[in-house]
Amino acid sequence: MLRMEHLDHMVARRVRLAMSEAGLRLEDLAARSGLPASDLCSLLAAQGSFTVDELVRIATALRRRVTDLLPGDEDLR
Repeated sequence: MLRMEHLDHMVARRVRLAMSEAGLRLEDLAARSGLPASDLCSLLAAQGSFTVDELVRIATALRRRVTDLLPGDEDLR
């Protein structure tokens, strides 16, 4: 069974990867998404769960689909 903490880590890892691929720093993502940098920092450290609204805002800022930020089958093996 997948624990919520594990899911938080997987989503945070995917967001960090997307940020890296986009060449964005935390501050850049905060400015583009309208989310506080302190909140993003905590979420990227998996110290909480992303809300759907946060994921939509982050995906939009990264020009990605929300599903790109969610774990896929390969992550669950």
